[in-house]
Amino acid sequence: MCSRELESVKRIFTSTFIILIALSLIVPMANQPSASACTIYLGKKVKFDMELSPKVPLFHPDKDGYFYPGSPKITKYLKVVNVGDLPFRICMLNATFHGDVYLATGLQIEILELGKGEKPNLLYNGTLSGLGEGIEVNGKRAIPPEQSVTLQLTVWMPETAGNEYQGLTLKADIAITVRFPPAHDGGNN
Repeated sequence: MCSRELESVKRIFTSTFIILIALSLIVPMANQPSASACTIYLGKKVKFDMELSPKVPLFHPDKDGYFYPGSPKITKYLKVVNVGDLPFRICMLNATFHGDVYLATGLQIEILELGKGEKPNLLYNGTLSGLGEGIEVNGKRAIPPEQSVTLQLTVWMPETAGNEYQGLTLKADIAITVRFPPAHDGGNN
């Protein structure tokens, strides 16, 4: 090939290459909705939130006394209220500890999900320390917006607990995690 033909092939190749680049940039942008169209698709703002009631510590030695081997079980109730727009189901329990963490290995806790006219749903029964790593639970009830579910928490120190727990104090914060929407999680309402 002569230099003129080579130069002509280069120009055609360069022109074709530039046109292909321009088309590859323009075509995908043509398929994108405009900013105003995105705003229309978003619809109303979704609120996914819950509150717990009461908002005070459930177990307190001044009101409930101290736990000791064989002490009576103490039962308290916690309401999980759906203050959002979507239904949810309880899916995880987790605890963080402050103070003498060893005490959590001796204390026992049972957590039940209560329903009107239904058998209670056992979420957890074991040592308080067992909640430290977080455990997945199977909340039975879907909680619709503006409704609630009540959890029954019972704590005790078994008779078999030794003197190694004497004089220890502990604060445990239990976190409740929920998931949504229950219609998509394979469960029944």
